[in-house]
Amino acid sequence: MSSPLSCDPLPPAAIYPDISTAFAAIQAHAKDNGYAFIARDRKPTRVLYLCDRAGKYDNKGKKAG
Repeated sequence: MSSPLSCDPLPPAAIYPDISTAFAAIQAHAKDNGYAFIARDRKPTRVLYLCDRAGKYDNKGKKAG
């Protein structure tokens, strides 16, 4: 199992017949390792997937100090 703030291990490199099959495969791998992927940018010929733990923490609603 990966650490709470990590997207490791990465899914194995592979070639898939279509985008939905690729997404299902990387999501299954991520779920087994305690994280998930989200689609961030979609174009007709590509999709950018990010780990759900990517980016900076946003502490909305939390009081400083």
